[in-house]
Amino acid sequence: MRTNKMLNAMNKFLVIIIFWSSLVSEVLAENIYFTATGEEGGKPLIFRSLKDVPEGSQESQYPYLVSIIWRYVSANEGGMPDEQTNNAQIDFEDALEHLDKSDVSHLMLVVTGNGRKEWHWYVKSVDNWMEKLNSALQDKSIYPLEIDNKYQADWKLYHQFVSGVKGI
Repeated sequence: MRTNKMLNAMNKFLVIIIFWSSLVSEVLAENIYFTATGEEGGKPLIFRSLKDVPEGSQESQYPYLVSIIWRYVSANEGGMPDEQTNNAQIDFEDALEHLDKSDVSHLMLVVTGNGRKEWHWYVKSVDNWMEKLNSALQDKSIYPLEIDNKYQADWKLYHQFVSGVKGI
């Protein structure tokens, strides 16, 4: 009897693992992210970026670079955010995740360290993206954000970053 319970539990666990694996495989097949490290002013930086332009996307359809900077007081000499700030930054990013899945934008680069976190999106329309940003954040706390945008149809920031990363 005990063996049957163990087998049932193992089967349920296996089903969960297989389901999770299929979800991860589906996501990874679409876009592969990588992380890299660097340094600025003697402080470490952590980069997260897509390895390639998302499949099926044409850079010219997303000609505007929207950059958001969140400055913070470093929790330590390393320049990284404290736990509370980091959790708020994760909450902010999670609130905007759907924009990349709705053919509005692509989050191509995130930089953390030296007292700031930066997100860099390529978007179809700045006005439309800003409306969606405001809508997504309407029930959130007020975040200390600096927002800038510019026309960059060649995706120069992204391509310069990726070309400078060794080993990808």
